[in-house]
Amino acid sequence: MILNLLKYFAQYPQKEGVISMFSNGASQSPQYSTLLEYVKNLPDPLMPELENLVFGQSYDDVKRRVNDITGNYLFIDFGEFSSSRDSRNSILDQQKLAATIAMKLTDSADMVEVAIASDVALSLLASLRKKLIQDSQSSATPWLDKISDNHDIVPFVSPEFKSIGWTLMFNSSAADLFDVKSSFK
Repeated sequence: MILNLLKYFAQYPQKEGVISMFSNGASQSPQYSTLLEYVKNLPDPLMPELENLVFGQSYDDVKRRVNDITGNYLFIDFGEFSSSRDSRNSILDQQKLAATIAMKLTDSADMVEVAIASDVALSLLASLRKKLIQDSQSSATPWLDKISDNHDIVPFVSPEFKSIGWTLMFNSSAADLFDVKSSFK
């Protein structure tokens, strides 16, 4: 599931801004080179205005990544899963997700520059949201079966990351993501 998220969101920014996440260049894990090759073979970005991808849960890893980039970035934070089962034994799994589009600012940015960066980031996030909803309604992304009807768009103001932007907080639902039902047979 996590690698599906990475592959999905890697389609949005410029390819160079995704490849730069592979800072080690190689790994003992066979998935590393497979993912790197996948990214290298991606077609043109869905949102070429996005320059970088930041993908992770660890504050320290995210901070290190954001410190190493310039310009704007799409930051994907993935959270906990919840599951429910109905009277027909149907299983629905949900995952909490957050997609942030932020712009790095200089220390000397004034209030107008901050407002411009905020406006640009919000516009980009609205485009991302539209594409997410469209993709969740297609069969191309079965793991992203449904984006929650209710979601929040909240400001992202991070002095630690020298960034300002907006975060889309949402749930993604899919039927039996972990293939639990097959164990009942």
